[in-house]
This record gives sequence, structure tokens and C-alpha cells, in this order.
Amino acid sequence: MQRNLEVLASTRFDLLIIGGGITGAGVALDATLRGYKVALIDKGDFASGTSSVSSKLVHGGLRYLEHAEFHLVHEALHERGLLLRNAPHLVKPLRFIIPFYEGARVPPWKWRIGLLLYDLLAGQHNIHRSQPVPKERILHLVPALRPHGLIGGAGYFDAQMDDSRLCLEVVRSAADDGACCLNHVEASAIEASRSGGFRVAAQDRLHGQSLSIEARQVLNAAGPWGDQVLSLAGDTSEPLLQPTKGVHIILPGQGLDSALLLLHPDDGRVFFVIPWLGKTLIGTTDTEFTQSPDSLVTTPEDVSYLLRGHDYYFPTEAGVRKVLGSFVGLRPLLRAKPSDPSSRSREFRIFTSPSGLITVAGGKYTTYRHMAERVTDQVAERLGRRRPCRTRSYRLTAIQGEDWPAFVGRTVEQLVRKYPLDAQAALHVIHRYGSRAGDVAALSAEHPRLARPIVDGEPDLRVELLYQRSQEMAFSSEDHLLRRTRLGLFHPDLLRVPIEQLLSE
Repeated sequence: MQRNLEVLASTRFDLLIIGGGITGAGVALDATLRGYKVALIDKGDFASGTSSVSSKLVHGGLRYLEHAEFHLVHEALHERGLLLRNAPHLVKPLRFIIPFYEGARVPPWKWRIGLLLYDLLAGQHNIHRSQPVPKERILHLVPALRPHGLIGGAGYFDAQMDDSRLCLEVVRSAADDGACCLNHVEASAIEASRSGGFRVAAQDRLHGQSLSIEARQVLNAAGPWGDQVLSLAGDTSEPLLQPTKGVHIILPGQGLDSALLLLHPDDGRVFFVIPWLGKTLIGTTDTEFTQSPDSLVTTPEDVSYLLRGHDYYFPTEAGVRKVLGSFVGLRPLLRAKPSDPSSRSREFRIFTSPSGLITVAGGKYTTYRHMAERVTDQVAERLGRRRPCRTRSYRLTAIQGEDWPAFVGRTVEQLVRKYPLDAQAALHVIHRYGSRAGDVAALSAEHPRLARPIVDGEPDLRVELLYQRSQEMAFSSEDHLLRRTRLGLFHPDLLRVPIEQLLSE
């Protein structure tokens, strides 16, 4: 995947997408597969907004049943099934345990009914049926969990993803099929073109070059920045979005092989304790945010809230746990009447403003493919060429005629035999890059000194930095260490080390 400003500036596209998060990436892939000439730009890196700072879950949203959002949950469970099939290197089943405590805001009978509905709504896409879990079994699985008041629990399955890499995989797939995708290109004005359609003034933020992009249709898929993009086209009506802020913290690994769904002792909100990359992910907060998306930060109050929740359920670890890092993002939720942020709908809407600009707003990561299909259908109506969607069965691994476990077994053997990688390193590369793993491994033969970890005790290899630079448009330490790998999240000092130094040591 190459960054080509000349093509971007000299081609008249059918569709220009502003926003390189998962929604924009999904539309880029869908529209490209339907035969449209597509460009995608983002003022930052791909997935540098909401799409890299999620809870890393591909899920139906069990808690949405409390608000009777049955259609949303059913749709999300269907899309979860498609992602498990189409991106098995990045999306994997994960068991969840819900401990039941005496006097909790949600009584056990409500959880049982909710899980029964969850199973029914998943239908053929169910991973495993939910089951009761006795108190003794829960404490065996999670020995440090608070025993006082525990009366049992339930287990069910959802899925876990690498959110930023899944977004990047969708962008790369679109680019492989002909889309022109560039990061670090910012739109500064959107106006009607003399030849019909749109002309978008933009600037390459890496080199300062100004350019003009022409397209028959422009899509605003900028997530929390959506209202700002609307203003570039002169569409200055009431804001569409009312984002909420979500913070996660990262603690050292606690030996968990299951995630926990818990109710916060302060306010009864759902939060998760999730095993992730050998660490423990705690989150999330859900609070109103009315400032510019560019001013978003984690506050001490955010961290304190999550630690209180963790320490209540893991009291023996309260004095010894260490916060390795944190991350924060915005949910681009639709504006609604005043309400509890957690109860606000995760549904999405598609708008066409007076300028003709199409905007997609709202939604959740799990349902990105369905959102993209709906958006591309609407784009097709405006362009006058209706073609069927192909993304339901599109395999992001590009593996044809072979199931994923067979591919993994065969490829591990090949990589270990041909390249200076042991089995653990080969597995890591396969689960991160899928069918592109051989390309990464081949670089280790050319640069054998880079076939070693970036940080001792972590699986990420230095040779990956070389591959990310040449094939994945990684330019800054943040591009490499926050999105293509995640090392910068729990080794923040590493972000101050130049990538060249990591490649030369």
C-alpha cells in the first residue's frame, strides 16, 4: 500500500471519503468492490481516532437489551459472526463471566433473561450458549475476585479484536482492489465543482503540499469530527453529534483467560475487566464531552473511577496494582434529548445536507460492515449505478479454500523452516498479518538482526517496523507504536525513541 499524492490530485473519483476510521474504511472497501473509483483521506493516521481506542470487543452489546434495542443487538451479533469468519486472524472468541452479587442493581433473574435473549438473537451466529457458573467455579477461574456477597454467575461468549489493525486491514484491502487511500491529508474546504460534483481543497500534513481533489460524491465519515467536516461545505445547521468520552486503563496481566462483566460500585454502570495482549484492560467510562475532539485527554478523575471499580472487585490487589497506561476516545453518538450517556442509542443515521454532502453518523464498531453497505447503497443511488454488495463473504485474510486453523498450522511450519523465526514469533506474525505474514517474515531473512523483539518480553518484532514503514504508511512513532503495534500504550517511554534507533540497535 503506497501513498500517492499525484494520483489523489490528478484523478476524478466517483467517491471521496473523508475519515479513515473503520466506517470510512468499510465504505472504501465496499464501494471499491462494487467498481467505483474511490479515494479515502484522513487528517491523521488510519484509525487514529475512535477506531483504535475501543474496548477491543466485537459484540452484540448485552447491556443494550436493558434499553430494548433488540434490532441493534441482533444486527451486531450477525455482524460478529461475519467478522469471526472473514477476519479470523484479528477477531477471536472470548468467554465472559458475569458474577452475581447480592443486592446488585441488576438481579440474577434479569441477567438470565438477557442471556437467553442474547442466545436467541444470535441464532446460527451464536458462538456457544450461555451457561450458569457456580460460585466455586468462578472463584477457581478468578481467585482474586471479591468473594463477599458472590452468589454465582453466568458465562457467555462474545469476541475480541485488534481494532486498529482490523481498520488498517480493511483500508489495505480497499487499496489492493484499487482505492487511493492516504493518511495525514486534511480537507480544508468542500465546494461544488464546475464540472459537477465536488472539489475538495486539502493539505498533505507530512510535507505541507496543498492539493485539490475532485469527486462526483463526497462522504463525511469523520466520526467525532463529523460536524467540523459539515462546516467545510457550508452546512452549518444544528450539530448532528453529541459525543461521549470513553477511557480505558491498562494494568499488568492478572492471569485471566476470561473477561468479566461487572457493575461499578459508584453508579451501577457496566464495565469490563478484559485479558488483552498479556495485560488487563479496564473500561470504560461514558461521560458527556462538549469540547473539540482534538482536545481530548484522560483525567485523573477518569483513572480514579476505573480503579475504584477494579479495586472493589479485586480488593487484595488494590495496594499493589500498577497502571501501565491509558487511552481515551470519543463515541460519535447522535444528538438526542438529555439522557444518561450510557443509555443513548448506538444506532446510526445517513444524512444528505443541502450541499449534497453525505454524512454517516453514530453506530458502533461491530456493525461497521452493515453501515458501510447502507452508505454505499445511498452513494450508488446518487451516482446512478446500483451494484450488489460483496463484503458479506469477503475474506480479509485473502485465504481461499482453506480453513484458518489449517492455514495457521501450515504457515507456522513454513515460516520456521524458511526464516529466522521461532514458532512463537511465527504465530505472532500470522495472527497480526494473516495471509501477509510471509511478506513480513521474508524481511527477517534480509535483516536477520531485526528478527528479535522491540521490547524484551513482548512479541512485537523489530522487523515489523520495517514492514509497517514500507507497506502500511507508518510515518511517526505513534503510527507504529500506538496503532500498528500497541507497545506505546503500555510502554509509553518508547514513544520518545526514534524509530530509526529501534531499527539500528
